[in-house]
Amino acid sequence: MIRSRVRLRTFAVLAVVPMALAACDGSGAPAASVGNAQITHEQLASDVSAFRFLAGLSGAPCGSPVQGESQDGACARFALTNDIQEEFVKAYATANDLDVPDADVTEAIAQLETNLGGADQLDAQLSGEGLTRNDLQLLATRLLLFGEVQAAIVAEELDDAALMELYEQDKPQFTTVEVHHILLETQKAAEDVAAEATPENFARLARTRSVDPGSGPSGGSLGSYSEQQFRTQFDPTFVEASLALEPGDISGVVETSFGFHVIYLARRDVATFDDVREQISAQQGAQVFQTWLDEQYEEVDVEVNPRYGRLDVTTGQVVAVRSTEDGIVTQTIPPSPVP
Repeated sequence: MIRSRVRLRTFAVLAVVPMALAACDGSGAPAASVGNAQITHEQLASDVSAFRFLAGLSGAPCGSPVQGESQDGACARFALTNDIQEEFVKAYATANDLDVPDADVTEAIAQLETNLGGADQLDAQLSGEGLTRNDLQLLATRLLLFGEVQAAIVAEELDDAALMELYEQDKPQFTTVEVHHILLETQKAAEDVAAEATPENFARLARTRSVDPGSGPSGGSLGSYSEQQFRTQFDPTFVEASLALEPGDISGVVETSFGFHVIYLARRDVATFDDVREQISAQQGAQVFQTWLDEQYEEVDVEVNPRYGRLDVTTGQVVAVRSTEDGIVTQTIPPSPVP
């Protein structure tokens, strides 16, 4: 979002400046209908300009053209996809009395201005797409509202009980282990080292006795890993023996295909739920919101004017019509809404 960074895929962009339109198709149908709401050709044409502005901020393309399609046509499909999603969002915001305070809009624009290096730089980018400061205020309001709705939906689904369940399920992701080892070629040599090793002399023994050229010179340290990473990157027998220890414990002899190990579990720290609550919410939030969007596509009747493409119900994206489907020959490439 403007308050932090531009994320084009989930942005629903407002019509921000009147533009001349290419001739409408003969049917007189809107660009799309979402339930009882209509997305007009005028709105979509304006949104293409707004998406170009956002693309300029982020360096991301405004849509990806298929073979034979113009960049304007791809941007129109991209904008229309987001406009459809925004209709879902606006309905939720209305039903739940959500809005965006003016102060948030002012702060977001001020931050954007700072990020771009000043008012002149921002005005130049706006002017390049035929936009004004007033247009930017309208755009920022809609972007921020989209974010507010997304946050509200995630909060509904991911309450503390749900987050705690995810925390317990994924605890290895939030557990850090630091393991040291001494690798020896024979069981007898390993038994001798195991009998002598203490937490205080382990590093010295590793430097003088370990045959592991990687960890030996550094006192046997294998580094710090999340438990999840540790389980995937090391020999299973070595992993199980390491994780069976308590912090500060030293193992007996552990044999793997690499040789004979004496293992020291230097640290095993589990982050508290409070420490990672926001991290879990952020990790799961995108999927929670996508699931909500998928439900809206199932529950709300969405019609897309074939001039711009067709709705792919499996992805929720407006895609270019390039082939015959169900025996009906449709337009090969939708024309651009921008003259």
